[in-house]
Amino acid sequence: MLKDEILKHLKQSVLFELADDSVLQKVSEIVIQKSINAGENLITKGELGDSMYILCSGKVKVHDGDLVLNYLSRGNVFGEMAALDGEVRTASITAVEESDLMQLNRDDLSELCRKEPEVGRALIHFLCQRGKNIISDITTRSLKLKTLEKEFEIGRNIQAGFLPESLPEIDGWDIAAYFKAAREVAGDFYDLFEIEHHGKLGVVVGDVCGKGVGAALFMALFRSLIRATMLSFDFINETEDKRDDISSTDIARILQNTITITNNYVAKTHGSTCMFATLFIAILDPDTGRLNYINAGHEPPVIFNSDGVKRVMSNTGPAAGLFSGTTFETGEAYIEKGDAMLAFTDGVTEAVNPEDEQFSTERLLDMVIKNRNSSSESLNEVVCELRKFTNDVEQFDDITLLEIKRS
Repeated sequence: MLKDEILKHLKQSVLFELADDSVLQKVSEIVIQKSINAGENLITKGELGDSMYILCSGKVKVHDGDLVLNYLSRGNVFGEMAALDGEVRTASITAVEESDLMQLNRDDLSELCRKEPEVGRALIHFLCQRGKNIISDITTRSLKLKTLEKEFEIGRNIQAGFLPESLPEIDGWDIAAYFKAAREVAGDFYDLFEIEHHGKLGVVVGDVCGKGVGAALFMALFRSLIRATMLSFDFINETEDKRDDISSTDIARILQNTITITNNYVAKTHGSTCMFATLFIAILDPDTGRLNYINAGHEPPVIFNSDGVKRVMSNTGPAAGLFSGTTFETGEAYIEKGDAMLAFTDGVTEAVNPEDEQFSTERLLDMVIKNRNSSSESLNEVVCELRKFTNDVEQFDDITLLEIKRS
């Protein structure tokens, strides 16, 4: 660039926009012209800095790895803190398109400020203005964050309404559940509901892929589809005894209809999102302990007693919501007197400690098998041990536990 072009770009920069011509003349004498191509890295986070830059043309991005923090265009200044104090760079700068810059080295700039106080005053003015802008930006972001926090709180309360307000109380049965989201809202869910007039209990534990808002929206969709569909089938004759004439075949048909309708709706209507859920859905007969179930890719629930695990309810089909027309088989098990069933999500077994060791299914089952207390006390013991095990490691995934014990 010619001298006049350098002076023009200096004047157009946010650093020297208020400086007089004499200051610009002095600064132009220490400017180093530089050009970079699109995709070329100029500054790397963590390296020691000794210069600042004025962008004359083109566009660069400020980023931390893959996270883009900002885009800068003509007239913007960056790298000033490292140029003044020699600290490490706090972000990386990469050209988005071919760009021309003016570089000011720390030693040259310090010497010029010593000789020309006006240059120093221009820098101080720029830094003060930059500080005001940062405070204004923080204030704006804080207000937006408060708004988002309020929206998340509303979402959290709405989602809580999709979980059972209270658990069914059935003579001879002890039921308890524990749920904790990893974020403000969750993809895990559980549901227990009496199938009115039929004397049966619907049981659901699910884990939607992903985390956060997207998973929470699909959690509400899966839960609502499953409950509404399961309760919509009247599978016995109204004139017959409702508690005794429901065959295992009838119940298996309800379960298959429920999972098929849910799976096909999500796959057909929301297939482009690639969202799916692992599901354990079951119908329990409290009189006999018979449990008909479908395990759609979920962590296998277990039936156990004080002697150990009696039954592992492995997958009878893939995760729901991926492919329309998927076939799901049903399984049948019995919870006999003295037995209990435990269902859980992988947020429990895959929780890690500071040494990156997983809590594991083995550790979980060992705890509940040895426990002789109520279901709620058993789950509380698991939760306490889980907290102790993770030792303040941030919770990575939602946690859900459900225990159904027959006295």
